[in-house]
Amino acid sequence: MLKASVCIPTYNRREALMAGLRAFEQQTIPMGRFEVIVAIDGSTDGTEAALARLRPSYPLRWILQPNRGIAAARNAAARLATHPVVIFLDDDQIPVPDLVAAHLAAQDGHGDVLVQGSYPLAVGFDRLGASLAYERSRRNAMRTIGQKLASSRTLWAGNFSVRRDTWGRVNGFDEAFTGWGSEDTDFGLRLSAVSIPLISCEDARSYHQHWVGYEAWRRQAYSAGQAAVRLARKHGLPLAEIAPTETDGWLNRGLVQAWRHSPRAIDAGGRLFVGGLWLADRAGIRPLQLRLAQVVRRIYKVGGLTQEALQESRPALSTEASDRTGLNRMPRAHR
Repeated sequence: MLKASVCIPTYNRREALMAGLRAFEQQTIPMGRFEVIVAIDGSTDGTEAALARLRPSYPLRWILQPNRGIAAARNAAARLATHPVVIFLDDDQIPVPDLVAAHLAAQDGHGDVLVQGSYPLAVGFDRLGASLAYERSRRNAMRTIGQKLASSRTLWAGNFSVRRDTWGRVNGFDEAFTGWGSEDTDFGLRLSAVSIPLISCEDARSYHQHWVGYEAWRRQAYSAGQAAVRLARKHGLPLAEIAPTETDGWLNRGLVQAWRHSPRAIDAGGRLFVGGLWLADRAGIRPLQLRLAQVVRRIYKVGGLTQEALQESRPALSTEASDRTGLNRMPRAHR
């Protein structure tokens, strides 16, 4: 009978993490069939003290490490796993009672697979444009995975499971990837290369306590653009396959030229759209919130793509010198 180790990386999200850990008390599967392991990635918000106060009915352990990014934290937790199935869950996820049971059933029924769980927005977390845009992208990705389309190799790592031995066979997550949406895509591509199928499981559900500030939304998009170039280079894939919506069409070509020739000006324009998003969020105009959040993401993701490509062509140019907007100067990535 399969058992699972639930691995949760965390960075300064104490309250969201505690909400998720409390929800594990409601799992329908016997408590002896799963454990929870938390990797505290340099948090400074009292996470460890909060964990020490918990008295859960399921086995709970945690490990401390300096802030090294979500890939390193996932690997640290997985190395402590004692069960054959590893469920990776982000620290802002609230599991439904059947989450562990559904992951184990999918792993038992399909063999050595990568199981993509579902994580729609939690109640009350659909009020900001950035969250609406993230959720729209997630739903579209889940649809391609469910339909087994060629573009469905991209893993959304907020909620998924894999065999522990398979995680080890590909040497876990590549800790060199610290940009948003990079370490999970890289992991999925490497599993695809060794013929591990990616399947979706709607019953393996958690609810996403998604919240991101306006400055972080810009930085995440920029970082995702940089990561796309690095992923394409590492895997020998066309950039259009990694970032299809940011590499074709007249709008993207115009943004590329703007980022090439006047990054400060395009950044100033992007900040105007961020201001518009702030106003739309305050007014609660959902279609406008969604559209403006998507525009901001497009501007800055193309910026990251462009600047990273310039880095490739000018290797002697420092990151500090090439990024005149300051967007490269951010902490280790956590979603």
